[in-house]
Amino acid sequence: MKFVFLCDSNYLKGDYANFVNNFPSGHELLTITSDDLLQSKSILEGAFALLAEKSTWQKNFSLFRYFGLLPSLEVLPTAFVARGRRNESLKGRNANRNQEIFFNPASTSEELHIQIDKFIAAPPAGFSYPRGTAKA
Repeated sequence: MKFVFLCDSNYLKGDYANFVNNFPSGHELLTITSDDLLQSKSILEGAFALLAEKSTWQKNFSLFRYFGLLPSLEVLPTAFVARGRRNESLKGRNANRNQEIFFNPASTSEELHIQIDKFIAAPPAGFSYPRGTAKA
């Protein structure tokens, strides 16, 4: 399955670089910056889910809304990658507060594999996968 990781290059170091390198080999991970997303104005065809680095999401949410990208982002199940999970709500996600799925970037490849499998098996609350896309 193809996942899109939204992460600006200034955050893509340390744990986040390890997250990209440790991503399970059975799945494809494409890293895209907010600038690239704003220029292309769309998520790649065939993407299964969006994994967003929390600071990148918080910083660019208003731009995504202004340029009309939110409808294309909201059709994908979204999980956030963050070092720590705070009880603050994320921009644009108030309805899903405390129901967000978070991935820890410091996880080992085995832990990430388990988390990804759980994410695929059980979509985030309030989201149902379109027919024919979930694995049987």
